[in-house]
Amino acid sequence: MLQYQAVWEQGVHIDNILFEKIHYQLYSINDFYVEVHYDAISNKIIGKLAFKQGEHLDKYLGDLPEI
Repeated sequence: MLQYQAVWEQGVHIDNILFEKIHYQLYSINDFYVEVHYDAISNKIIGKLAFKQGEHLDKYLGDLPEI
């Protein structure tokens, strides 16, 4: 539970994706990201994933406008 507490207290919410009734909440903490998986039907957090880059981050970049 301490890891989730760090996300809520130190993390900055970046984005949210809804896919198959699961909310994927992206937070930034220092030099890495945390994705929290929330099931809206059961009203429970069902997992988390920490990463710095790669395919997990790429799915959030699709909505950015081209420059």
